[in-house]
Amino acid sequence: MNQDTEPPQADEPLPDAILSQAARWHLASEDDAMASAMDWDGFTRWLEADPRHRRALDEIALADRLVAEHRASLWSSPEAAFETPFEAPSEAVPAAPQDVSRPAEQRRRAGGRGWRWGGLAIAASLVAVLAVPRFMGQFGADPAEVYATDAASRQVTLADGSTVLLAPRSRLTVAGRGQEHIALSGGALFDIRHDPGRRLEITAGDLAISDIGTRFDVQAGDDAVRVAVVEGKVDVRAEAMDGPLQLSAGSGLAYDRGARTAVVGPVHSGDVGSWKDGRLTYDNAPLALVAGDLHRYAGVMVDVPPALRERRFSGTLIVDSGDAALRDLVQLMGLRLGGHAGAWRLEQP
Repeated sequence: MNQDTEPPQADEPLPDAILSQAARWHLASEDDAMASAMDWDGFTRWLEADPRHRRALDEIALADRLVAEHRASLWSSPEAAFETPFEAPSEAVPAAPQDVSRPAEQRRRAGGRGWRWGGLAIAASLVAVLAVPRFMGQFGADPAEVYATDAASRQVTLADGSTVLLAPRSRLTVAGRGQEHIALSGGALFDIRHDPGRRLEITAGDLAISDIGTRFDVQAGDDAVRVAVVEGKVDVRAEAMDGPLQLSAGSGLAYDRGARTAVVGPVHSGDVGSWKDGRLTYDNAPLALVAGDLHRYAGVMVDVPPALRERRFSGTLIVDSGDAALRDLVQLMGLRLGGHAGAWRLEQP
């Protein structure tokens, strides 16, 4: 980090990337299975690298406690997950298009809401996430099945023979009598058998993806959701979209979760799902998205400051060595790497 950089103010809104990192560390430390394999030295280095890291961890922990307070009522009434559990701020956020297109930092500052509303918003999001497996389990007699990965991918075979290659650091929830309801956090390559009597629906971030038999890749991250089709067709829907979009083989969609916009374009079939071969290929992708992929596929945590989040990258990264892939990115983009292992930060030269 530059020596002449002013220390962050205590009331300065925390970047989304730092909040995301704090959430991952918090969830890992609270889960018995994950905590046993957690890199505690890396966690300590991350915590000490920036005073904002400890503040972010405290905010996430407080939000988690708020979720815990409401968990019992949610489980007794799953419909409550779709109600507003907290009193809205005095100055409501308008739903006009010009408002939702504002950068995330501006939205966090709007209306003088400060930590109280920001923390409750995080808690509300966590409530929704926690409610999904239980709510989805109502679609069938059997409870939802949850699959999660750490540093390695995992193949999941559905009852009809369809397969899902679940990417590292990802989570898949499968529900319904015919396993037709799926929720994805992270990445996965789907190879779905054609069945005219069944319509599979996948929830990934803000998107709902419907499929009747095809091969496609989904990447659901903090900032964006991407869908790329190799064979067949899929329908993609989102609340912010005017209507469903149909993607056919050789096409893909990138949905910006902050701006709530979708861009459709061609994809090269050889690049779809290339993460399984240790390659990440991009065409004009924002650095924030690339950084998220490096964490998922190479285990490298890197903070991208707001000034660099929308810088664009085109090229291929080899992720067999995480730090090497990050250094390649830095060199190709003409940037500088600050911090240290476990708490890297992209900086202007």
